[in-house]
Amino acid sequence: MITKEDLELEQYRSLRDEILRAMEDGNQIMSFGLAAIGIVLTAGLQVRDAALGFFMFAIIVPCLSSLVLSMWFAAQERIARASYFITGIESRLKHDLKALSTPTWDSWLRTPSKRCASQHHFWNTEYSGIGIFAFLIFGPVLLSLFTGGLALRWRWKISIVVAAIVAFAAFFYWIRKRVRRWRDWLASDFGDLE
Repeated sequence: MITKEDLELEQYRSLRDEILRAMEDGNQIMSFGLAAIGIVLTAGLQVRDAALGFFMFAIIVPCLSSLVLSMWFAAQERIARASYFITGIESRLKHDLKALSTPTWDSWLRTPSKRCASQHHFWNTEYSGIGIFAFLIFGPVLLSLFTGGLALRWRWKISIVVAAIVAFAAFFYWIRKRVRRWRDWLASDFGDLE
C-alpha cells in the first residue's frame, strides 16, 4: 500500500527531475541562442554598409534576442514553479516527521540573502541573463543608426529605430510582468505548515 509519505517523495523526485530538465533546456537555449545571435551579428557586420546591415541590426538581431530571452525565461519559470511546489512537499514532510527545524534546499533558497535582505539566493543569475539580452536587444538597435550607408535616409532610420525601441520596450514590459510572477513563486513557500 502506498503511504502519504511515499506519494510526497515520488512527487518530490518528479519535480526535481523537472527542475533538472528545465535547467538543461535553459542552458541549451542560451548556448544555441547566443551562437545564432553571434552568426547573425557577424553577417550584419559583413554587410553593414548596405540596407540589409541596417535591418539586421535594427530588427533581426533584437527579434532573435527577444525570442531567445523568452524561451530561456520560460525554462526559468518551469524551475520556479516546480521549486515552489517542492516547498509545500518539504513543509508537509517536515511537519509529518516532526522535524520542523530541519533545513531544506528549496526553503533555504527563499530566505533573504545575508548581503541584501531584499534579494534571495537565486536572483542574481537570472537578472544577469536578462541584462545580457537587454544589451543584445538595445545595443544593436542603437548600432543600426551607424549602418546602412547611404542606402537609407536618416529619417527612415530614425523612424524604424524608434518603432523598434517602442516594440522592444513593450516586450520588456511583458517580461517584467513575468518576472514579478516568477519572483512571487521563488520568494514564497507553498503551504507552509510551520
